Amino acid sequence: MIKDIAVSLGIEILKIRKSMIFRITAGFSVFISLIMGMFMYFIMHPDILPPGLLKTKVNLATVAADWPSYFDFLLMLISAIGIILFGFIISWIFGREYADKTIKDILSLPASRTAIVLSKLIAAAIWCMLCYVLILLVSLGTGALIDLPLWSTKLLLDFIRTSFIITCLLLLLCPPTAYVASTGRGYLAPIGFVIICMGLANLFGNIGLGAYFPWTIPMLYSNAIEGPGSELSVVSYIILSLTCLAGITGTIVQWNYTDQH
Repeated sequence: MIKDIAVSLGIEILKIRKSMIFRITAGFSVFISLIMGMFMYFIMHPDILPPGLLKTKVNLATVAADWPSYFDFLLMLISAIGIILFGFIISWIFGREYADKTIKDILSLPASRTAIVLSKLIAAAIWCMLCYVLILLVSLGTGALIDLPLWSTKLLLDFIRTSFIITCLLLLLCPPTAYVASTGRGYLAPIGFVIICMGLANLFGNIGLGAYFPWTIPMLYSNAIEGPGSELSVVSYIILSLTCLAGITGTIVQWNYTDQH
């Protein structure tokens, strides 16, 4: 099994490296990081903006332009954007086999279907982690470039620890999307599924039930959603883990016992 996973994983990584989608997600990660730094810079220097809606919003912003506020914004950004970005990545990895009609080719590899599914999930996790690292590095560089105040090493270490945990929580949400991509046999179903889950995450978060809805849990951990019912418990993490396990199991069953031709 391990040998099969290694062979299949090597093929997946090669496909990812040569794909335009990989470059697009990398560019998007850099873009949103720069946007956050730019917003902080405008808060520091609102006079450089011409009169208009953007300047009005900056003047009404109640946050301080410093490292603590910057890190808080980045945590909320990672938890929210990560659902869409990671969902898009897992949708491509599984959905492309059907859209490009390469499903027969990949199933002809000298590896079990279970190994193929696991290798795809591992490849997705590596890809998502690379996007996270890119966001982290560009954000830190941008914050240093605009010379944000109140820097501390402890603050940085707390941010890295929290953002890494949020990223891991987001990765646990990928297998259900892989299952939808496998059953829907393409991109549209999983992307629609992610968008719906994102909407429901905001709904459940606002009505105080976010701690029991898997897609809201990363946002609650980052404090992107506050209020009654926003406290996470052991039950929250159990629900998230079971959701991940159900997604992995369902995808493996789909690939092994459903006609893929």
